Amino acid sequence: IANYRATLSNQRRIINEEFEQQLVHYHNGGTFKIDQLLLTYTKMMLDLEYTHDVPFLDVNNFPVIIPDVKDFFDTILLKYVTSLNVYSVKFADLRSKRKIGDMLEL
Repeated sequence: IANYRATLSNQRRIINEEFEQQLVHYHNGGTFKIDQLLLTYTKMMLDLEYTHDVPFLDVNNFPVIIPDVKDFFDTILLKYVTSLNVYSVKFADLRSKRKIGDMLEL
């Protein structure tokens, strides 16, 4: 049982790291981590009708001017939803495995 739990924990960590790596987005010289905060801020800018040349802070706290906020939002939302779908499928598949050998095949 200990080997099973250790393998399960390790596989969950690997799947989570893959998910986190997929959420890194490079745009206009900046590096962004797509998360709910970035999505909400971007949507708020669109709702307030700030659509062109809006400054954002990237992961390094550098200001990056986003020339087209709508395009940026569409891109990061699609990337987030796609990555989350892949993550949830892999996670559900991992949860269904009952043997260590089956887990390592993921």
